[in-house]
Amino acid sequence: MLVRHMDRNTDEKRREEKRREEQSDVVDELLLLLAVLGFGVMNAGNCVVEQSGGDVEVWSALSLDQARPNFFVAVHVGAGYHAPSNSHLYCKAMRRACLAAANVLSKGQGRSLDAVAAAIRVLEDDEVTNAGIGSNLTEDGHVECDASVMDGCTGAFGAVGAALGVKNPIEVATSLAKESLKGRSRLGLIPPIMLAGDGVRKWAEKRGITAAGSASEAETWLITKLAYERWKRYKNMLLKDNGDVGPSTQMSLSDADTQPMKLLANDDQPKVENLHHRTSNSLSSDLMRLAEDRVMDTVGAVCIDLAGNIAAGVSSGGISMKVKGRIGVAAMYGSGCWVTLEDSNGLPTGCSVSGAGENLIKCLAARECCIAASRSQSGPGTACEDMLCHLGQVSGQDVCDDAGLLLVQLNNTSSSEKLKVIEVVAAYTARSFGVGYFGSLMENPKATILRRPFDSKIVEISQFAAHFGHC
Repeated sequence: MLVRHMDRNTDEKRREEKRREEQSDVVDELLLLLAVLGFGVMNAGNCVVEQSGGDVEVWSALSLDQARPNFFVAVHVGAGYHAPSNSHLYCKAMRRACLAAANVLSKGQGRSLDAVAAAIRVLEDDEVTNAGIGSNLTEDGHVECDASVMDGCTGAFGAVGAALGVKNPIEVATSLAKESLKGRSRLGLIPPIMLAGDGVRKWAEKRGITAAGSASEAETWLITKLAYERWKRYKNMLLKDNGDVGPSTQMSLSDADTQPMKLLANDDQPKVENLHHRTSNSLSSDLMRLAEDRVMDTVGAVCIDLAGNIAAGVSSGGISMKVKGRIGVAAMYGSGCWVTLEDSNGLPTGCSVSGAGENLIKCLAARECCIAASRSQSGPGTACEDMLCHLGQVSGQDVCDDAGLLLVQLNNTSSSEKLKVIEVVAAYTARSFGVGYFGSLMENPKATILRRPFDSKIVEISQFAAHFGHC
């Protein structure tokens, strides 16, 4: 009876902690929303926050539909399999990313390029995603990130590959894109549009972007407990597959908390003595069940600003146990993200992709999908389906089973500086695909995990589409 009583008290305590965390998340999102609507945190007195019966409600002193600049934001957290028990964590991250981008765009002069960077920065900082903090580890236990961004107004592009020592790879990619617009130096040097390895950290240091003194120092913030546990499990699987370990010495995931990694030489282990374990403080205990998740790759965003300019971006920690130095789709020109330029033939379109990088790279997936969608007479959804079918052919399958495409298309702009019609398409063949969106006519961001039927044994293309516009 005593044991049962203790278990019951523990369960009640955990439920109370979870309820408080969820309330805190709601308040944080509401403060961001107030900033988007023109109420800075300093003006939070313009609203009333009331808590009763476990619910948090907010009333603003001004109407939510007050006039503000037009914008649109769409984000994704990758294609793969997102465990249902963690859906709320992914959705929370996407809503916050949408609000961060909207906060940039709602200022009127905010550019879509900066909004994309703001949205992806939030996703990189959330350890639930495979980007920035919490990224998958390489086979030798390190973090190497990829990211890129493209501006449809200028055609500027910036990317980082196998980046070491930076907290937010998307910031360096955005910096490279902006620097490229300056043209040649007085000595005739052309600014780089892509950097790799430790060169990314050195570039960031010189330009005041958050970076560590060394790549190994950065891993104390970037490697989370969950990523480390996953790495140990996969490393053991590889050793066993290679015949280097027997059943009597194999370590299970449940043993990982109490046993050192005896199977590996010291040089093969991540530096975990001072890992930035934020799990117990910043996320609910549900995060520890993320071992159920199988998210293939990239997070991304596509944004439209007041002037109708589109920008797109992606960021990724890459696939688990990847080879050191491997550069994935998130860094490759034309593959991870793309925007059709304003003067091109067709409708302005932006695309951000996720999935098995090598196949997406060979197809120039983002570029080809954007171009086809911008010129399609049957709509962007058809173009997305065609690209997914083509990916299947490249991978030797009827349909590629691990890809997702997020596409945003703008139909018609006018001199009145109002967005007319926006179409959003999320097409995917993976088990699930997490997407979110927010527009100037919406009261709150929307986020969801799209899923194929769990019992479906046939790989098929699933699609979500929505239209937004002004009267």
